[in-house]
Amino acid sequence: LQRRPMTSSLVLLLTTTVLTATNHVALVHAQQRQQQPLQPLGDVLHLILDTDKNSKVTMLEVNSQMTMLESLFQNNGGEGSEQADEYRRIVKGVRSWAPSIFALLDSNGDDGLTKRELQYATKFEKSLKKKKNEGGMRDFLGTVFDLLDENGDDSLSVTELLEGSANSDIIRKATVEFHKLFPLRNSPNELKDFVKGTIESIGGNTLDEESVAKGIAYLDDDGDGSISRKEVGKYYSVAGKKFIEVSTQIKQVGPMMAMFSGMDMGEREL
Repeated sequence: LQRRPMTSSLVLLLTTTVLTATNHVALVHAQQRQQQPLQPLGDVLHLILDTDKNSKVTMLEVNSQMTMLESLFQNNGGEGSEQADEYRRIVKGVRSWAPSIFALLDSNGDDGLTKRELQYATKFEKSLKKKKNEGGMRDFLGTVFDLLDENGDDSLSVTELLEGSANSDIIRKATVEFHKLFPLRNSPNELKDFVKGTIESIGGNTLDEESVAKGIAYLDDDGDGSISRKEVGKYYSVAGKKFIEVSTQIKQVGPMMAMFSGMDMGEREL
């Protein structure tokens, strides 16, 4: 049987609802069900991304969803729409980092993410909500900042960043702290090897002062060529708030989107 256009349009509409959060009816519906807590982020992501419902998410499924979202915003967002443009940037950023994030979460290396492995998305979200000295991402970034800040002036120069990224001892210490937050491997050493491999895959050996300077420019509010602890804290807060905002939208409407997406997949097989 041919796939029915009406169902495809419905899926497209629901996807738009998830990412733009402009469907008032869906939000009211979520508010009316406040007595039922939202599902954890990792569970909802697994529900959405596991399109063939075999209990594992593959990189092919992730790419498929990214392609669908890019097409959605290209055709329905409208040029000049600030919100649509913002989500286009988010999708573009997620796509570029998706292979590295997927490999990081794939703790057993079987090229498929289970619901248990995607629980780290939930843990990451929770770590963003923790305040200073509560053992979350804010504290982890503070520790990494201290490791890189060789002269202790509360500012990271291009030289400190360049030398720190190539310092095996700093990488080891940072990895130990990261492993405490997210034990994605059996030991910190295994995670350290992964981190080093990721750095190399994005051009670790070609890193130079010019590329580092360009990389930190968006954090350098005062234009002094370095990034202060205050500047890092500011952009951490902005990024963390945006992540929590988007993840909340996904948790609110994601299960409904996955349900209709599953119906659509069933029709394609007829």
